[in-house]
Amino acid sequence: MNRLGKTIFLFALMLVVLVNNFGLAADSKKRIVVLDFLAIDEHGNYIDPLGIKQAELINLSRVMAQSIVARLVQYGKFDVENSISLKDELQNLAFTYQTSAWERAASVLENDLADQVIIGSITLLQNTAVVGVQRFTLQEGKTNLTGSAVGSAPRISEAPAQVDNILQQLFPKDIQVVERSIEQVFAVPSQVRLNLGASHEITTYALDSLGRPIAEPQFLFFSSDESKVEVNEDGVVTGLQPGVATVTVRAVSQAKSSSPATMNVIVVPPAFGVRIGTLVTRPGTVDGYPLRLGIRLTPTIDQRGTQEKAPAAATQTVSDSSNPLSVLSSYFGSLLTNGLMTIDLDFDPTKELLVAFSGVQRSASGYIGTGVGYLTPLDDIEAQKGFVFRFTLGTQYRTRGRITVPIEAVMDAIFPTSTSFSPSFRIGINVGLDLFP
Repeated sequence: MNRLGKTIFLFALMLVVLVNNFGLAADSKKRIVVLDFLAIDEHGNYIDPLGIKQAELINLSRVMAQSIVARLVQYGKFDVENSISLKDELQNLAFTYQTSAWERAASVLENDLADQVIIGSITLLQNTAVVGVQRFTLQEGKTNLTGSAVGSAPRISEAPAQVDNILQQLFPKDIQVVERSIEQVFAVPSQVRLNLGASHEITTYALDSLGRPIAEPQFLFFSSDESKVEVNEDGVVTGLQPGVATVTVRAVSQAKSSSPATMNVIVVPPAFGVRIGTLVTRPGTVDGYPLRLGIRLTPTIDQRGTQEKAPAAATQTVSDSSNPLSVLSSYFGSLLTNGLMTIDLDFDPTKELLVAFSGVQRSASGYIGTGVGYLTPLDDIEAQKGFVFRFTLGTQYRTRGRITVPIEAVMDAIFPTSTSFSPSFRIGINVGLDLFP
């Protein structure tokens, strides 16, 4: 075998070893042994499981152990053994019925039969079945008690129903052997203001009835208006259009689940912008392509208090809807609330000034607007003036922070106010900066 062949062989051998080791590491689980519970009589003495006295208590001690085994197997993250699967190994340890729980756990751990041992005791106190359970581990060569739980039942037949409660006490809160019912769901914060096109990840919490955090909970997220606010399965909300939407967070659980949490998401447009550009279509009296400067203002009102209340009576609704001033007020109020109204100030230095009011539909990728305005010269204030119909089409590139870079095309139809009717059309190209609040 030449040198190249040997190199390939050694590389393949190392790869096989690494894959096998990775597979073993991935498949390894903590070994846990659940021993039969110890039955205790009214005098505090261990009961011989082979005796005929208090057979009902002896049977229950075995049922409790098997119930815990069943729950651990369902959990799926332990390699579970019990007194049946380890029958021969436990016989070699030569336990007597008077061997204490601590001694049994220590022998199992020291003989490397498990990484954890669960064992308990059960007794009757005035016809009430009382169960005590302990969880042992081996730390630095010594047996340590790392978990304990106590449960009780008014009748002996009801004791197995305490298994779930016992396991919740027995393991730390980050090990959810038994799925706990979710009593409270929180979404933090309760309200978020997003710049158009920006994203924010919702922080969510779920608590059980005792106020303990649920380990690795799963949530579903819903948006009340997906055209304005999008939310994915990871709870990341993105502002698509200016406006307000409510995001609902619901916990997913096989056990009892509480009512969902809600979060208001307010998407805001850019508040201020500047433009620089030129005209593609030149006026007849202008040589070359004139430079144009512009300012964009988008005033918005606080959207936190914009939820409309239902009218007190139907007659009031009819009266308001029939009032033209009320209709106009409501219309323009909605424009300001959702950031749909933009004020355009465009001027050619020392030449002319154009003021326009545009209704703009914005999205995360671009915007389109229509509006009306007025054009007046700056160098000759008495010269011809005109009304303007404006159409705007643009897109924007988002940078980090509060700034976007827009690129837009603007078409103006100008109708002079003089007696001679000679409308004209202009098409301009602008770039600039938009600043979010």
